[in-house]
Order: sequence, then C-alpha cells, then structure tokens
Amino acid sequence: MKENLKTFGETAKGLAKNPLGVIALFIVLVYGVAALVTTFARSMEAGERQPLIWFLVLFPPIVLAVFAWLVSRHPDKLYGPGDFRSDETYRKILLGQLEAKVTTTARSLATSPESGAGHERIHSDSRLAIAQVRLQVERELFLLSHALNTRSIEFEGHYRVGPEAQEERSISASLGALEKKGEINSDLASSLREFVQLANATVHGERVEDAEAQRSVTVGTALLTRLRHKRLVAELMRDFDGHLLWHHQRKMATDGEATEKYAFWSAVAASLPDFEYDYEAYAEAANRHNELMDQRGHDDRKLYVLSLLEFVSVLKFREMELERICKSWGSGGWKTDEEIHWQWPDEWGDVGWNGPILRERRYLKGAEEDLMRARVAIAHYRAGLSSSE
Repeated sequence: MKENLKTFGETAKGLAKNPLGVIALFIVLVYGVAALVTTFARSMEAGERQPLIWFLVLFPPIVLAVFAWLVSRHPDKLYGPGDFRSDETYRKILLGQLEAKVTTTARSLATSPESGAGHERIHSDSRLAIAQVRLQVERELFLLSHALNTRSIEFEGHYRVGPEAQEERSISASLGALEKKGEINSDLASSLREFVQLANATVHGERVEDAEAQRSVTVGTALLTRLRHKRLVAELMRDFDGHLLWHHQRKMATDGEATEKYAFWSAVAASLPDFEYDYEAYAEAANRHNELMDQRGHDDRKLYVLSLLEFVSVLKFREMELERICKSWGSGGWKTDEEIHWQWPDEWGDVGWNGPILRERRYLKGAEEDLMRARVAIAHYRAGLSSSE
C-alpha cells in the first residue's frame, strides 16, 4: 500500500510539471473519487446514487469537449518550459506564438508620431535592446497604474526589491490588478506575460541569434505601443478632470468670455508635450470624458474636441512659437521669462491666460528638441490628412 502511494505521488509530481499534466491529474482524481463513492457507499439510496451515476456518465464527454476547445484555441497554454528539448526551442515557439498574436495588429498600433519605444533610443545590442524594452513595459505598467489610481498593489515596495523573481512578480501583480479592473483586456495581459517570459529567456539564454532577438524587440515594441496609448489616455482623462488649465478654458468658453474653439486650441497647444503630440490619445480621452459628462448630466463640463485639421493648425502654431524663442536665445540665454511666454494670434482673441511655452527644460536644447518633435508630428498628421482626402 505504501509503495502504491509512493508510486502515485511520484506520478502526480511528474504530471504537475505542466498544465496538461495538472488537467490529467485533476480528471483522474475527480473521476476516481466519484467512482469510489458510488461503489462503496452501500448505505446510499437509489435516488442519492443517481446524481453520481449521471456525473460519471456526463463527465467524460464534457472533459473531452473542454479539452478539444483548449487544444484548438489555446495550445500554447498546455505545455511548460520543461516539455521542450531545449531553451532555444521554447524561446522560438513562444516567439512565434507572440508574433502571430501581436504583429497582426501592429500596423494599427503605430498611429502616433512617437509610437513604439517613446523617446528612449533602443540599444544596438539585441539582447540589451530586449532587456530595455522589458524595462519600458514595466515602467508603462507602473505609470498606467498610477494614472488610474490603482491602489491594490504596493508598487513602491516592489520597486525597492532587486531580485529578478520580485521584478516578475511586480509585473504580474500590476497586470493582475489592471486586468481585474477592466483597464487591460485578457489578450493584452496574456501577451505581456508571455513577452516577459520571452525577454527573460532571451536575455539569459546561452544561444540567441541576433535575428531572433530583433524579432523579440519588434514584438515587445508593439506591445509597448499599446500600453503607452492606454497610459496617455488615462493621464489625459485625469488631467481633464483635475488640471486647472482645462477647467479655466472650459469656464471661459461656458461664460462666453472667450471663443470656445480658440480657448481649447490654446490649452492643447500648451499641453502637447504632456500627451506626446499624440492626436489619437487626445481624441479618445476627450471623447471618453465627454461621454462620462453626458452620463452624469454635466454638459457644462464637456470639452471642445479638435478635429485632426485643427490639431495640425495648433501644431504649426507651436512650431512657429518655438522657432521664435529659439531665435531669441542669446549668449546669456533668454533676457526675461516673458520672452518665452506665448504670443497668442490676434484672431484667437482673449483666451484668458498666458505662461511659458517651455514649462520644463527651459534652455535652448530643450526648445530645439521640442521643435523637432513638433515637426515630426506635423509631417505625420499632414500625411494622414492627405491620405484621407
């Protein structure tokens, strides 16, 4: 009897190494217990035995149907890393599955002038590049969670701990909290978890070809773009609710003290770096904000949403203002703070406020980099306007 139990324990331990084995072990245990109860429970009456008998009859076809669904829809979830001949095989299979899921939507993701890896330059070394993308994914999750006020995780506690296992747990915990709140769908959460596994396997693998690592970077960048878009939308919606600039411009327009259109043009012009010149993120956040105000019956708190053509006009105005302050830079910098304040066009009328064009990085290099980003955005969205005509 002891030997049988020992053999069963070793078999169970072997089966528990991957999801497929756990499913098999569960089926055997459930079916075995039900059969034993039905066989040896002589004190049961016929009516009490009938549900168990029906269970024994129906359980196999139900399990077969569920198993067929898993094999056809989620075959990648049925095996563990140890089932593959080598780490290299595991990496390649995981990469192929991720590419099939992510790359199919990559074209629709790269819609912004700064899509992908943001402002940071991807490292030329492929292994370091994928490690860098993984860190950026973790950063975007952290920022998105804070923008959404997700308090169920002690993020600071996670980020103080150094070991890799703790880093993985922090990403998993962040994804779990965001998925639970419905801010990230299950497909994106699953893809991000798989990318983290792939990144770790690639960085620590003994034999990783540059082409394979580069493909991993491409997949990670596509996922990073989706996260970045969600983060920008979340931050904008938070600003629409709480930032004084938007409240002031809304009040000016509502009270009739400023033209609604130009009041919001000025707010967008000043806020462009905050949402990284991304019109899609701005338009989605503004429309979602207005939908919420409709639901709450607060029509006076709705925003004027710029069209793409208007957005390009605002970009061109910011470009012109940045060119002006770059030209006025002297050997000692700008003479006064007012020199870098906005000079609103006469046709805009009184927009009701003014301030520095550069709220951060108030030096020539900062203005020149901002100018470069504005020009990239103008070229990007002008091309979109041309294709839609």
